[in-house]
Amino acid sequence: MARMAAFVYALIICAAMAPAYGEYYTESRNVPRKEKMTRLHFFLHVILSGKNPSAVKVAGSNRTEGDKSPTPFGSVYAIDDPLKEGPEPESKTIGNAQGLYLSSSQDYSKFTIVMCVDFGFTEGKFKGSSFSVFSRNPVTEADREVAVVGGRGKFRMAGGFAKVKTSYFNATTGDAILEYKLSYIKTSSSMNQNTLHLSKTLLPVFLVQGQRRKKMAKASLALLVISMVGVIQSANAESWARRLEAEKETVTNLQFYFHDIVSGKNPTAIKVAQPSAGNRSPTLFGSIMMADDPLTEGPDPSSKAVGRAQGIYGSAGQNELALIMAMNFDFTDGIYNGSCISLLGKNPAMNPVREMPIVGGTGLFRFARGYAIAQTYWLDVTTGDAIVGYNVTVAH
Repeated sequence: MARMAAFVYALIICAAMAPAYGEYYTESRNVPRKEKMTRLHFFLHVILSGKNPSAVKVAGSNRTEGDKSPTPFGSVYAIDDPLKEGPEPESKTIGNAQGLYLSSSQDYSKFTIVMCVDFGFTEGKFKGSSFSVFSRNPVTEADREVAVVGGRGKFRMAGGFAKVKTSYFNATTGDAILEYKLSYIKTSSSMNQNTLHLSKTLLPVFLVQGQRRKKMAKASLALLVISMVGVIQSANAESWARRLEAEKETVTNLQFYFHDIVSGKNPTAIKVAQPSAGNRSPTLFGSIMMADDPLTEGPDPSSKAVGRAQGIYGSAGQNELALIMAMNFDFTDGIYNGSCISLLGKNPAMNPVREMPIVGGTGLFRFARGYAIAQTYWLDVTTGDAIVGYNVTVAH
């Protein structure tokens, strides 16, 4: 018994010191899960024509020279389409759909796109919130359905679908007005409030130094002691991994740093598409980057590597620097080695703190849903290189 007490005491001391010397960690606990259904109705206006289109072509196949279709197979469009209360162009704007459309059908009679889009609202009770769609959209069908895979703000932990119907289409210009009827299920606020408090408590570690880290360590001690049961049952687990095994849903919290390097001879993010030379948007609207960015336990580039962020991000804002992120965080350290989480959503990069939805995962993160809180730690405005702190909370 004395040996067990000494063992537990040693674990508590080590756990209490961890936040003071390394920022990368995870914490898991069980929470109740309740859901409710909500419905929304609005219109999306796609504008391809004129001097200020809301959708621009940024890439296309080099094998479709003879393709007479206005949207040939393989075409990629960056969009910042207005969302309105009604089908009339002059009706009230309530938000924007920002992201990518990909022409994915070789059969012109069954024109189909794949949507990777964030629907963000700027009015009403959903102001500042958004939901993410990653789905096939068979445009030529009168009625179709697209999948809602996540969200942020009031749509946090959301999942559902949207019924889509074409209200207007100009076959010459490609301009269209689409009616959306959204139905989504959202997890109860119990889980959201608890985990948001956890993120807010630990997020300042991204910026604190010296003595403040020690204070953060003391503040975290109570939470770490609660998780000691999991540590005793799994003594071989990594020091940054705290996991409670149970039949009920588990919530895991991770914190790490994302290094985006666009300069030098060996960049980790490269531009793969952009609009035509005549499009000189100050926000780089339409530019798309492919990334294989390192994830580390601390902000120092030489700190311990814990994974890679692989995927694409593109500039999807005409009037703001807003990135659409479609990224996979693949972990290579500790008990989560070989597991990953998937992120899809809008990243308003100039905001000091931003939220993005986690929409899935693999390995130990199967069926994961949650959110990531991001905060820029360092930015080189000349090169665009950046280090971003991530605090991720997922239920799985």
